[in-house]
Order: sequence, then C-alpha cells, then structure tokens
Amino acid sequence: MKLIPEWYEHQNCLIAWPCNKVLYGEIINNARDEVANVINEIAKTEDVIVLSNKENINEIKSKTFHEKIYILECKLDDSWMRDIGPIFYSEDKKLKSISFDFNGYGKYPDYSNDNKVSKFISDYLNIPTKISDLVIEGGAITYDDKKNLFSTKNVIFNKNRKQKYSSENILKQLKILFELDYIFLFENGLIDDDTDGHVDNLLCPIGNNKYLIASTHKLDPNYEILEKNKIDLIKFFKDTEQKFDLIEIPLPTRKKINNKNIVGSYINFYFSKNKIILPKFNVREDNEVKTIFEKLFPDRDIIMLETANINYGGGNIHCITMNVPKI
Repeated sequence: MKLIPEWYEHQNCLIAWPCNKVLYGEIINNARDEVANVINEIAKTEDVIVLSNKENINEIKSKTFHEKIYILECKLDDSWMRDIGPIFYSEDKKLKSISFDFNGYGKYPDYSNDNKVSKFISDYLNIPTKISDLVIEGGAITYDDKKNLFSTKNVIFNKNRKQKYSSENILKQLKILFELDYIFLFENGLIDDDTDGHVDNLLCPIGNNKYLIASTHKLDPNYEILEKNKIDLIKFFKDTEQKFDLIEIPLPTRKKINNKNIVGSYINFYFSKNKIILPKFNVREDNEVKTIFEKLFPDRDIIMLETANINYGGGNIHCITMNVPKI
C-alpha cells in the first residue's frame, strides 16, 4: 500500500458544488462562480467530475463549458472535496482507496451526507475501498514520495474530532495503512483556520526532495507559528537523515470579507496536467509567488484564479479539489 503524490499523473479531478448557504450567506453565488472558473480551467487538460445536489445541476451546466466535465448527482452538506473524498493509494499496481470518518471538523452539525461521499465516489469509480473509523480529513494530511506523511497535532488529535483511539494508536494505524516510514506533525496551523490548522495551508511536497513551506513577516500574527514549524521540520529531516530543500512561500497580506478574517495561503493550490492552479488574492505577494512557481516549475503553466469568496467559506483551491491518480 503506497500513497501517491499529487504531482503524479491524474486520472481525473473531483469537485463538489457549493451548497452550504448558512456558511456562505449572500456570497454563495460569487463562490459558485469562482468554483466554476476552477472547474473550467482544470477541464482544459483533465477530466472533472462535479458532484452536486440535484437542485444545483442546471446551474452547473450553465456555468461550466467543456466536454471533459461530468456532473454526478449526490447528496451534499458542503463542498470541501479534499476533506470528504477518498484517499487514494496503490497496491499490487492497482488503484485503491481509504474512506476515513468525517465529523464536520467537530463543529458543524450537518455532515452525515458528506461522510458518505468517499465511499460513494469509490463505488462510482469502481475502486476497491477500505473503511476506517479514524477521523481524518484529506486536507489534514500531505505526503511525499519517500514514505513521509505530514499533519498537524491540533487537527488529528483535537478533542473535537472525537477519535476512538490514543494519539499513539492513530499514528500506528496510519503507518500500517500506508506503509509509512515516518509521520511528522506540526504543532499548529494558521490562526483562525476553521479546520483547526490543516496542513495544506502550511506545507506541500513537490518532488526531488523539495517542500514548499508557508512563511511570513514578523508583524504577521502567524509569524511565530510558522517559524517554529520551519525549525521543527528541519530538525525532523536532519534527525531522520533525509535530503530536503525548503522553499518559503509567503502568506498573502491578510484581508477581510464581511468583517471576517480570511485565512489565505498560496500553498493551497492544485497540481493539474502541465500546469499549477494558484489562488489569487489581489495583494502584492501575488506577483512574487507567481515568479517563485514559474522558476520551480518551468515546464508547467502557472495559472492564478481569484478565490476570495471560496476562501470566505474556509478553504481554497486545494480544499475544493481531489485528484484521482492514474496508475
């Protein structure tokens, strides 16, 4: 059993259509427009399966346009596909999946439909799946091609996840499930992160021993957290005698929508075929980050899309997508 890094070739991309009107309020239509833009961009080079409640299907058809887009009716509570979709892995040269338990981040009451999405997708794609009672969201973990998995203590060990097992047992199960050598845990994620600190705002392995890590300046309230994250990660790699190259990616200037602090990170992006799709925040860091990515990925087009309204809901491009690996 082996986890498949996100930069490997994809079979298709999974996205769920925004439906939580309580979460988005009056800006839900703006969020849907932004999700449609992401769908249309990915569909230029990759098949996209859009999961949707029945009442939103016609709207999706009116906002998306490509022969590579397929709409799949499914009961949804929300739209964070990265968190509710299956975690894919390879075994015996076949694609398989794990369906973890989802409990609405331990704070939202309506999650019963979303907790069924992972198995629904695996069944639809005819992919064998195992059911796990660990509470793990897809955005809470990331992994490289060297049998390392990365997460955040304040997420997977948070009391609100209501895990049935001790911290040690959770780590042991994950190691066995995915044949891992090491699991590294950050202490904390970004301040005000609605997920309690998902790792997909903090770190992204990109291959060749390279890792993108979120950083910021001393006046940002996340400065001390991110500095400790960097120090701890460097120590982990040195202690385990692994080669590594950390590339610091600045956080965007903090913004508010409707008096709500927006938790933004450029690391919350999507690897698509021949390109990378980054969030655009319309701040000074946009150009700096795009230049960094262009130098890191000279063979990929770097596309930036505005996602402020998606971000208002608590996530970004990586959060709303799930890549299905191709084996």
